Amino acid sequence: GIASEVVDVGELADELADELRPRAEALDHRLHVETPAAPVPALADAGRVLQIGRILLENALVHTPPGTRVRVSAADDGGRATLAVANDGPPIPPDAHEQIFARFYRLDGTLASGSGLGLAIARELAEIMGGRIELESGRGETIFTLVLRAEAADRELAGSFRRENG
Repeated sequence: GIASEVVDVGELADELADELRPRAEALDHRLHVETPAAPVPALADAGRVLQIGRILLENALVHTPPGTRVRVSAADDGGRATLAVANDGPPIPPDAHEQIFARFYRLDGTLASGSGLGLAIARELAEIMGGRIELESGRGETIFTLVLRAEAADRELAGSFRRENG
């Protein structure tokens, strides 16, 4: 099942970076983490958010040339909580933006052996949590962003703060 609880996306981004840093170093990537000082509350399932983050980060590490920078960031974007994985690799052609989320698709058109499910699974998990994955690619950077609902989480947190401080 999928839990729906208030999670701190910033904390999850840090956890993700710590977990995959050895893999990044092994593949000769510089891994940067950018999280705000304040919490980034979202209504989500922490385990699933980490699973999606792993897929996005693993993809960025494997599909970009060694030496490129990969950035994990969390942000509170006015009612949306986001976890983004950006890389400086070559852009994904616009006509492939939809296809790369299909099962078993590879950019070079070959069938993937084993790893072609990542983005399809990431998208499904995001949608089950009421979120989505957005893709921007161009100007020397590709960014996959997991967008989660923040409003409900904000209201719940605000309510609990008021009760405590009222």
